[in-house]
Amino acid sequence: MTRNRIALLLACALFAGISAGAQELPAAFERILSDPEYAYLEYRDYPVPDCKPSAPPKGYKPVYISHYSRHGSRYNYIQSSYDNLKALFEKALAADVLTGDGKALARKYLEAFPYFDLHAGDLTRKGWDQHYGIGKRMYQNYREVFRKRPVIDARASTIPRSIMSMVAFCDALEERDSKLQITKQTSESWLHIMNPHHSTKPFAELAKDGKKAYGKEWEAEMKALQAKIIPAKEYLKKYFTDLDWVKRNFGLTKLEVELYRLMISTECTDVPYHFTELFTPEELCGLWEWSNLLYYNKWGPGHNGLNHSFYIAAYLLEDILDKAEEDLADGRTGARLRFGHDTPIGMLLTLLDMDGWNKGAEHPEDVKYIYDFSNVPMAANLQLIFYRNRKGDTLVKMMLNEKDITPYYRWEDFLAKGRATVASAKQKMEEYL
Repeated sequence: MTRNRIALLLACALFAGISAGAQELPAAFERILSDPEYAYLEYRDYPVPDCKPSAPPKGYKPVYISHYSRHGSRYNYIQSSYDNLKALFEKALAADVLTGDGKALARKYLEAFPYFDLHAGDLTRKGWDQHYGIGKRMYQNYREVFRKRPVIDARASTIPRSIMSMVAFCDALEERDSKLQITKQTSESWLHIMNPHHSTKPFAELAKDGKKAYGKEWEAEMKALQAKIIPAKEYLKKYFTDLDWVKRNFGLTKLEVELYRLMISTECTDVPYHFTELFTPEELCGLWEWSNLLYYNKWGPGHNGLNHSFYIAAYLLEDILDKAEEDLADGRTGARLRFGHDTPIGMLLTLLDMDGWNKGAEHPEDVKYIYDFSNVPMAANLQLIFYRNRKGDTLVKMMLNEKDITPYYRWEDFLAKGRATVASAKQKMEEYL
């Protein structure tokens, strides 16, 4: 390891509040230092797989696919994020509270704003291409599934970016076989499956109160950790001459986090402006840690496993099991394609305890070692691939982002375990409420 590399690692460790020598650097920090785009977390570009799917046991051929995908790359989540920055920079210019770097940033953002305006949440061209590519590879990798008049059902949440992702994916399939008939639908009636925390169905309130995720025991620790890993006063001195003015008009930590969101969301677009100069890799480590922690608290296991919101993913799991059991029993080949959002994927992985997603942490600062929501990037997807042999025996494996995360299971065993997980989750939700 070079001297410069060692210095960079130590700087990142100290910046993020890790005692050098006390603990090893988290794997995510290592990734961020070598590839800053890893810090984009849920805004990370989809990692196109560099290998073919693993071959099934001898004599088995793919017959059916059950799929759930997040929408592709989009603009920043809400329009108010763009509007609030515009208002702040305009006001700061008028109040003359900006440094030279601050004035340059303000003018650059105001020039870029028309490209962002009224596009909040929209799927971008990158997002379309991501889903088109996934659909293309699904057809190429599992040709047997799409032969002999398969039944293909595609459903999306009611959010436009999810609908457009579904269209891009299905376009890729239909362009490879014009005879394919794909039913495409969207409806609020199945939001409890496609996007459960936005649903009005029972138990959705589990996801609406962030404090339920970790309780009051972590509140003081959360505030202390935020101050340590996002030192906004030091950061904003580069851009503002009067930090009290910033505090009154926006909020210090809030502004640094908003600039981080601006930077990472802009990289999802084709806007001819970039803001990657806003943060060093060391600073990105702290911002990644804080955002990742919020996901862990709200959609993961939370403080010592006290969170219950991820149990609502039981409805998605139940739909996957029900539809697969019905289709396979009827002898149908084909695919069930679902297009939704990031949190259902994270919640389902936690519910199934895949690769340690359901591991508890004693303190907030421990979360960065055990939980990484960067594995749910834009266009993230879960695929269950079903195989059969001539005897009619059925195997299934699960893939995350087109890479295996489970071995091949006997379908009967997977189904039984899944049913037990659904029943347990529903019971726990009822007890919690």
